Amino acid sequence: MSFAELTGRRQVARLRETALSALRAYPFQVRRLRLLNHGFNTTFRVDTQDGQKFALRINVNSRRSAEQIAAEMAWLAALSADTALRVPTPVPLADGSLLQHIWSSDLQRDLPVALFSWLPGGDLGDEATPAQWREVGRAAALLHGHALNWPLPAGAALSSLHHPLMDSANHLTGDHELLTAERREVLDETLRRVQEVLTNIFKREVPRPLHADLHGWNLKWARGKLYVFDFDDCGLGVPLQDLAISAYYLRPAAELEAALLEGYAAQAPLPSYTPLDYESVVAGRNLVLLNDVLVNTTAEIRAMQPRYVRNSVLKLRHFLETGEYRHDLPGVEQAG
Repeated sequence: MSFAELTGRRQVARLRETALSALRAYPFQVRRLRLLNHGFNTTFRVDTQDGQKFALRINVNSRRSAEQIAAEMAWLAALSADTALRVPTPVPLADGSLLQHIWSSDLQRDLPVALFSWLPGGDLGDEATPAQWREVGRAAALLHGHALNWPLPAGAALSSLHHPLMDSANHLTGDHELLTAERREVLDETLRRVQEVLTNIFKREVPRPLHADLHGWNLKWARGKLYVFDFDDCGLGVPLQDLAISAYYLRPAAELEAALLEGYAAQAPLPSYTPLDYESVVAGRNLVLLNDVLVNTTAEIRAMQPRYVRNSVLKLRHFLETGEYRHDLPGVEQAG
């Protein structure tokens, strides 16, 4: 039985062994290993015998190269050193390296594994306030300001986010039982429109490192302070993309989306865009997520594929017809 065919519980059990193998390289004894997330990647909380806490991430579904992950680690280290932003700091191994590759017999490939400093608090999730999202906007502006002048170190590289699917291979046009001819037509036209917008924006703006996944489950809040984590999708793009990605997850909460933009504008000028540019990049986020869902190996995500495809096509067809991207449409099927 392949890894993709295992239940979620059995997948986590196998990955727990990968995590424990990676942790043997650090100078502490593990007291407890607890699952935090099993989705695109898998993350465990690590409690040590001497009272330390860390987060260990295994890149299970990520297709990022060693050079791209090296760039992520270097940028996190620089953000920790150069700014007041609260981000996870990579924990070095004895030789100073920030990443391991652990062989997985289940997936028949090496899995990148990294250990990070622990961030306190709970995820903002979908219960955040406008005041909190103003802080997210401010943090995004600080990230973009730092990134504009930060040089990539030797041996590190970031992929371009110029394509609507970012740096992922296109699975939206391949053979898949859920992608009928009618559905492909909607996806193809959305891809074309989003690409046109991104091409025009990239011509007039200087690409820089972006977080590229700023949503409420990659943000923590503790004692009035914001923490930003999960830079696994970072790449070279333009500031509008980070804002539009956040907006995708906030809708239909217009007051939260407005707070995000207000917070950004209080720290730095908002990027220039037309309403259609903005809506197109928001819709592009749906393409990215659908593209990943179609090939994801995590059991729970595989189970949601039929519903996710139906909902995505409905939302993207509405965008093509109206120029507005919405989640709250008649006919959209909710989880559960």
